[in-house]
Amino acid sequence: MAQAVSHCAAPAQRHQLSFWGLLVAAGLVQLALYAYATAPGLAGTGDSRFYLHAAHTLRGTGHLLNPDGTPYRYWPPLYPLLLRGCGTLAGVRVLHGLCLLGSLLLWSWLGRQLLPARQAGILPWLLALSTPWLLVSKFVWAESGFLLLFGAYAVLLFQGLRTDRRRWWGAATAIGALLPLQRTLGLFLLAGVGAGLLIGEWPRLLPRRRWHLAVHLALSGAGGVLWQWYALLLAGPSRYHPGRGWPPLLSSAADYGFVFGRWLLPLPTAGRTLLPDAGWAVMLVGLFGLLWPRRAPAARQPPDLNTPRLEAPDAPVARAASEAVGARKPAAALAQAGAEGFQNLPAHLLRRTLWSTTLVLVALVAGLTVFAQSAAGVHDAERYASVLFAPVVVLLLAAWPARAPRWLGQVVVAAWLLAEAVRVGHVALDLRRVQPLAPGSFAGPGPHGQRVGAAGE
Repeated sequence: MAQAVSHCAAPAQRHQLSFWGLLVAAGLVQLALYAYATAPGLAGTGDSRFYLHAAHTLRGTGHLLNPDGTPYRYWPPLYPLLLRGCGTLAGVRVLHGLCLLGSLLLWSWLGRQLLPARQAGILPWLLALSTPWLLVSKFVWAESGFLLLFGAYAVLLFQGLRTDRRRWWGAATAIGALLPLQRTLGLFLLAGVGAGLLIGEWPRLLPRRRWHLAVHLALSGAGGVLWQWYALLLAGPSRYHPGRGWPPLLSSAADYGFVFGRWLLPLPTAGRTLLPDAGWAVMLVGLFGLLWPRRAPAARQPPDLNTPRLEAPDAPVARAASEAVGARKPAAALAQAGAEGFQNLPAHLLRRTLWSTTLVLVALVAGLTVFAQSAAGVHDAERYASVLFAPVVVLLLAAWPARAPRWLGQVVVAAWLLAEAVRVGHVALDLRRVQPLAPGSFAGPGPHGQRVGAAGE
């Protein structure tokens, strides 16, 4: 018996060591790309000036202020607090690098729980060669910390769904509360989680888990809602205006369709004009249809070493179990049956939650262009969608047909990795040439546009 267990454990240990070896190599590549792109220093845009000035005034006066002396309100307050803690642009550069590496580790671990072994081994390399991640880390933007927070939130949410332990739900709530305080888009992510779990999978959940999720989402979003209430109603006049009609919505949907297409295909920046807005919008809808997580066969489910397998019992044990269940109160029996069934749902639930989160964020940000000037254009779309790169890649790998020929998968993966490597290398060269911020000036750069290499070439 012991020999059989050792023979089974040896391949698993080798596979685990192989995965961690790939992860270490991918992390080194990611850090090398980041170090090369940011060697001259971090760059800034117009909103970087507000971030840095708010951090500067917080250190000097204890208040978050805009360059014109008005209260800081256009963006959430967490990133200026982090900048104040870093103290210098060199410290911010270290912070961004740690956020990149942490995001890679978190999503790679989560991929092992959600994907078959082969796809899980590919994920770290796709993340290490991520152009959107490298791009947003070059600039003094809040996105780097946002990537790390969302990765941590996804891991903690999975652990909460898998174990239903209060410590995981508490940790997920704490990180979830920071999401909308780092970026306003955090509210959209939480709305997507609510849409995926409370609406789509509500009938599958026991009342206690429904209560846990409802309380978790309410507490997670409370801080972000209060900040928006302060920023929009108390600190100054509203930044929003009446709707400008539907053309901006279609154009924004087309921008996201093009951005998502660039993550899969080697499209140049000029490729946005290859199709009309309606064509890219249709491609976006088709991509969401492709990414929809269908329930995988049992053979494709990755093993969960922390969850006991439900083996088919023999006849005497089955009869004893049936008698034991029958002797219990109906409510207790139903509760246990629901709990056992729920153990098989966390991976599938989280994949569907990632899908709904991606859909809701894109829909809300695209809709926001009807009422505000933000999130318009390919450059802003690539920046704002950077937090969705890991979920989209996970969903794409999960959607790969299990019966597809192995050689076809190898060809597709090789082509995908090659395209990612070429693009991220080209973007790293471009980012290295971007004018950096003055290292001695922590009050922020002068005002200028936001379209500095934002989509890469």
